[in-house]
Amino acid sequence: MGGNSQFAFLLKIAAVLILIWAAVWGVMTLSGVFRETPEKVIAYMESHPLADEQDAGKRKEIIIKLADKLNALDHIQINEFQTDPDKDRRRGFFKEMSAEEQHFFMERRIGKAFNQMMNAFNEMERKDRQRFVEKTLKRMRDDDEERLGLQRLEKSDPQATEKIINEGLKAYYQDATAETKLDLAPLMEQMQRNLRNLRYQQKK
Repeated sequence: MGGNSQFAFLLKIAAVLILIWAAVWGVMTLSGVFRETPEKVIAYMESHPLADEQDAGKRKEIIIKLADKLNALDHIQINEFQTDPDKDRRRGFFKEMSAEEQHFFMERRIGKAFNQMMNAFNEMERKDRQRFVEKTLKRMRDDDEERLGLQRLEKSDPQATEKIINEGLKAYYQDATAETKLDLAPLMEQMQRNLRNLRYQQKK
């Protein structure tokens, strides 16, 4: 009897372990299915061309979903787009947006503090803007993942950072080409983080 009880107990343990591993496998499988990848983002852009959509509401839905998909990618995955700009389908997609849609996309992509960040930067004295930009550039150059995004911007417009310091971020952004606006995103993201850190330090 004792042997049978022990055997039954071991069977129960084995069954529980199987259920646990099945649950773990299921979670891993589902996370793989729902996890965004550059390939999924590209497939979405190819299946939802803005040039074929005239309804403003549907265009907005497409833009929101694309921004959210890009936001779900990490820096390494984003860099896969930037490694080969000739194959970067974001650029053609972005160019199909109106100026208002581009602004909305960047706000969704970078964050709700997009306009506040640009206004706060513009309110700085030129010397403070220069110091702030130089600090931002240093952080990006010291980061292997951020450096690639900065190189894309410098290739798109070699005078970008100087213009931003002199004209202000908002004026530069408004006059920039669609391609430069897209390349500007990594710099603006880092500037927003730096500005948030600066405000936190000032509150201490």
